[in-house]
Amino acid sequence: MNLPFVVALIGLAVSAWFAVQSVRELKRNKPGHLRNAAVIHLGMVGMLVPFCLIVMAFYWPN
Repeated sequence: MNLPFVVALIGLAVSAWFAVQSVRELKRNKPGHLRNAAVIHLGMVGMLVPFCLIVMAFYWPN
Protein backbone atom coordinates (compact mmCIF):
# COMPACT_ATOMS: atom_id res chain seq x y z
CA MET A 1 0.00 0.00 0.00
CA ASN A 2 1.09 3.55 -0.51
CA LEU A 3 1.45 6.28 2.06
CA PRO A 4 -1.62 8.45 1.25
CA PHE A 5 -3.89 5.40 1.42
CA VAL A 6 -2.49 4.36 4.80
CA VAL A 7 -2.78 7.89 6.16
CA ALA A 8 -6.42 8.01 5.01
CA LEU A 9 -7.05 4.73 6.86
CA ILE A 10 -5.52 6.19 10.00
CA GLY A 11 -7.68 9.29 9.53
CA LEU A 12 -10.79 7.12 9.34
CA ALA A 13 -9.78 5.27 12.50
CA VAL A 14 -9.20 8.52 14.38
CA SER A 15 -12.50 9.89 13.08
CA ALA A 16 -14.32 6.78 14.27
CA TRP A 17 -12.77 7.14 17.71
CA PHE A 18 -13.78 10.79 18.01
CA ALA A 19 -17.27 10.06 16.69
CA VAL A 20 -17.86 7.32 19.26
CA GLN A 21 -16.53 9.43 22.12
CA SER A 22 -18.57 12.44 21.02
CA VAL A 23 -21.80 10.46 20.79
CA ARG A 24 -21.15 9.00 24.23
CA GLU A 25 -20.70 12.51 25.62
CA LEU A 26 -23.81 13.83 23.90
CA LYS A 27 -25.86 10.95 25.37
CA ARG A 28 -24.91 12.19 28.86
CA ASN A 29 -26.82 15.38 27.98
CA LYS A 30 -24.99 17.63 30.43
CA PRO A 31 -24.38 21.25 29.43
CA GLY A 32 -20.86 22.60 29.45
CA HIS A 33 -17.52 22.49 27.75
CA LEU A 34 -17.49 18.76 27.05
CA ARG A 35 -20.82 18.93 25.26
CA ASN A 36 -19.65 21.87 23.14
CA ALA A 37 -16.43 20.02 22.30
CA ALA A 38 -18.43 16.92 21.32
CA VAL A 39 -20.55 18.94 18.90
CA ILE A 40 -17.42 20.48 17.36
CA HIS A 41 -15.75 17.06 17.07
CA LEU A 42 -18.77 15.65 15.24
CA GLY A 43 -18.55 18.53 12.79
CA MET A 44 -14.86 17.84 12.26
CA VAL A 45 -15.58 14.14 11.72
CA GLY A 46 -18.21 15.09 9.16
CA MET A 47 -15.60 16.99 7.19
CA LEU A 48 -12.68 14.57 7.59
CA VAL A 49 -14.44 11.32 6.67
CA PRO A 50 -15.40 12.37 3.10
CA PHE A 51 -11.88 13.68 2.52
CA CYS A 52 -10.38 10.38 3.69
CA LEU A 53 -12.74 8.43 1.44
CA ILE A 54 -11.81 10.58 -1.55
CA VAL A 55 -8.09 10.05 -0.89
CA MET A 56 -8.64 6.31 -0.48
CA ALA A 57 -10.57 6.14 -3.77
CA PHE A 58 -7.88 8.10 -5.61
CA TYR A 59 -4.96 6.07 -4.21
CA TRP A 60 -6.67 2.66 -4.18
CA PRO A 61 -3.89 0.06 -4.43
CA ASN A 62 -3.92 -2.01 -7.59
